[in-house]
Amino acid sequence: MKTFVPMTQDQFPQQRLYEVVDLPTKPENLNIHVDWLNPLQKNRPKGSPRKVIYLFGVEWAWSPAHSRMDHYYLNLKPNQWFMWNHWLDDHSDPWKWEWIFLSYANHVDGDLKTLATHMVLDFWNNDRDHQGLDHFHLISNTGLLSVDDVQAIAKEVW
Repeated sequence: MKTFVPMTQDQFPQQRLYEVVDLPTKPENLNIHVDWLNPLQKNRPKGSPRKVIYLFGVEWAWSPAHSRMDHYYLNLKPNQWFMWNHWLDDHSDPWKWEWIFLSYANHVDGDLKTLATHMVLDFWNNDRDHQGLDHFHLISNTGLLSVDDVQAIAKEVW
């Protein structure tokens, strides 16, 4: 599996005009936990995930030497959902792609897109509140969640 990073303007998803969409209602029994706030104790993932669902990619470009590229994925386990970030570690030599386990939620019945939306929303809210994360600068790729969906989540967070 490869994470796609656009290199030319025509490779980015269209972002200038987007439909304003409402966020789906969070399922009542969905409990989401950000791993660095509430570490998963039982059945903690080891290594990189298998059988993932690509959600989308976003980038922050604060300066030429200070940026962040996140590519979010969902991974279904027997009783839980895991959310991962596949990011480019530009501090390593040579640069390499790394997986970071971000958050987890109990397995609930419902729409996969709804679950993904609320896992990203919860993670970004916590990242904003605890790490000072600002609004991303561009959407670099789409998957299960469209540009409209990502913009709706961002509108709720920032």
